[in-house]
Amino acid sequence: MKKTLLLVVFAMAFTAAAQDYKGHYGIGLALGEPSGFSIKKFNNNNEAFQYTLGYSAVKGQEGINIGADYLLHNYDFITAEKGRIPFYYGGGIHLKSYNDAGNQLYARVPLGVAYEAVEFPIDVFFEFAPGIAVLPSPTLVTNFAIGARFYFDVRKAVEKIDEAI
Repeated sequence: MKKTLLLVVFAMAFTAAAQDYKGHYGIGLALGEPSGFSIKKFNNNNEAFQYTLGYSAVKGQEGINIGADYLLHNYDFITAEKGRIPFYYGGGIHLKSYNDAGNQLYARVPLGVAYEAVEFPIDVFFEFAPGIAVLPSPTLVTNFAIGARFYFDVRKAVEKIDEAI
């Protein structure tokens, strides 16, 4: 019982305060094309970097996808009584490694909307990202995802670890 309680307290030390995502890391899952892990790091109130590692299961295009996007957030476009709903947009570069057909490097323009909860450090998002492959040959690319991320306060967690040691 003590171990379980200690784990819960330790996990809570990693969480960001609700609505205080700025400067924290959001880690979660995205389902779509591709499906996989999503990491988001806010630089300030309106700018963030998003990193993805996923797998495409589209028949004939199966493969691993890795990429990074720079995102700008507009919190005035959609309002909510509880929480916040930013519309976001930006640009990014992704690399897809097909299982049988080599690699593809493409630029994309992510367009999305997220719901940032008030009482819990999570966001739920939907994103559509059209793009164009630049290597090996020009091709249109379409990514989309629905997912959620849980936000961690890494600085606070390091302080708690230092205190425990």
